[in-house]
Amino acid sequence: MPYSGGSSTHSGIAYQNWFLALQVAYSFFEANRIIYPEAFTTDISIIDDIKVIHNGQTTFFNVKYRSPASNLHWNQGDLKSQLLFKNLRHQHEANKKANIILVSESNCYLITEVFIRARNAMTPADLPLALESIKAIEEWEKAKLGLDYNDFQLLTFAKKVSMRSLPLFEIQNLIEHRFNPLGNSKAVSKLFFAKSIECSSNKTMIEKKNINKWLLDDGIHFNLDNK
Repeated sequence: MPYSGGSSTHSGIAYQNWFLALQVAYSFFEANRIIYPEAFTTDISIIDDIKVIHNGQTTFFNVKYRSPASNLHWNQGDLKSQLLFKNLRHQHEANKKANIILVSESNCYLITEVFIRARNAMTPADLPLALESIKAIEEWEKAKLGLDYNDFQLLTFAKKVSMRSLPLFEIQNLIEHRFNPLGNSKAVSKLFFAKSIECSSNKTMIEKKNINKWLLDDGIHFNLDNK
């Protein structure tokens, strides 16, 4: 879809579409794995909200290229201003069983440290021991305000939210790595990226039969064995 903006905006869109291409690569090798690209934009933020359903389990991928902070780390102010808090909460409230993953080149202390520690708590009474440090406790309290959750709600949320910090080159390498044994890995990577742009723009559902047709139409052939 068209967006206004400079080079950073275009880099963000490319990053989002490359991650969608990676999901396409995974779906080629997995039965019953359906991808729903749900890209959306506001005046201040662009997020690729990719929903994947595999064997009945829903996973939301919130793909955001980099934090706007100068240190390229997602602090809670950025999570709020870029509407990630709002989107993550909306997804969680819509489906409490869904896994929710933030994907970015930038890391996030709240998700990768605080939430992981909190998962060791059975109840809110266990949180001070589980969080281990004053800094983590302060971040927890701040997150309660940012998400408008109490301890019980945030603990449930923290157990469903995780993060993947992936540089762009690693995403591209992962796609090619999946297809290296079959050959034509670079051609497949380029095709999946082009189709991801198209599907993201049109919000087109992607399943294995679509992927097989793309490969056939593009003249890409390899030994599928039992695929």
